[in-house]
Formats: sequence, structure tokens, C-alpha cells
Amino acid sequence: MTHGDPSNPAKNPHPVKRYVVTATSYAPGPWDAVEGVAFFDVINKKCVPMDSFTGGQSPPNTSVHFEMTRMNEKTWKGYFYRDALVDEDYFGLGVCHWDVTSLAPVFTVHSEKFGASTWFEDALHKGAQTTYFKKSEFLDHSLGGDDSLESTASTPEVIQRPSEFFPITVTVKEATP
Repeated sequence: MTHGDPSNPAKNPHPVKRYVVTATSYAPGPWDAVEGVAFFDVINKKCVPMDSFTGGQSPPNTSVHFEMTRMNEKTWKGYFYRDALVDEDYFGLGVCHWDVTSLAPVFTVHSEKFGASTWFEDALHKGAQTTYFKKSEFLDHSLGGDDSLESTASTPEVIQRPSEFFPITVTVKEATP
């Protein structure tokens, strides 16, 4: 018997797997807002039916927003729960298990979003992850409403013209009670 809606999964009323996200921004000015987003995917594909047309599978995914609190001029901290969603049998093929696959502190200025997205496991096991953004996009108030393009330290433009970019560094750790 199936139950639940994979596009709107039930929230775990008693989550315990708490993680802390710390984001440090070296933007050329203040932010209007900062929030966190954790992206969840069903990680066991056997619980998802095959599409009769494509022959592939489309595991459900969703996101959960969380508050980021300003700690000082450049640093924000927020908490999310890895077990925020209830695992359920949506398709009659066994229980689907949700897990965080990526996350992003999303910084906003003049309606432009700067999402420093990172793969959860990389951030957890490899340490701090840094994303670079163009200073000109931060300073140009006419761009409002778009998402700023993310770059990495190995992006040719960042290597050639580092002074035109600013970093946002993200760390993720399991929170201790």
C-alpha cells in the first residue's frame, strides 16, 4: 500500500541529526538577506518506478529552507536537520529514504541571489568549500531578480582576474548538543 506525497513529503516531528552551516562572505558591501536551503533527494532508486516511456527513473527531490543568523560583519550560521523528512513508501516498491545531497547559503542583495551551493558530503568530509562571484554583479543594482553565476578557484576567469571576484566560504559540521 502506498501513501504520502513525494512532492510534499511529511516533516519529521522529532529530528535529531542536526548540522551547522557557517558561511563567510567577503562581498564588497552589505547583504539585504541571507537564508539557507538544504536540498533533499530520495537516495535509494529501487523504491521509484521505471518510467515506461523513457525507461529511466526520476527519484523525488525537495528543499527545506533554514534560518541563517548573522554572527559578525562577514559570517552567518544556520542549522538544519539531515533527518527533517519522513521516509515513506510512495510507489508500493518499498520505503524511499531521503537524505541531504547539497545545500546553499543564499545571499541576496538588490534582489540578486548569490547561492554558494556545495555538495553535502564534500563539505562534510573535505572541509571548507569556497565559491566565487563577480564583484560587478554584486554592485550592479540593475541586475535584480537573477541568480548570480557561481565560479570556483579553477575557473579561468577567476585565475586570470582574481581581483574581480569575491569568495563565499561554507563549512558544514555535525552539531553537538
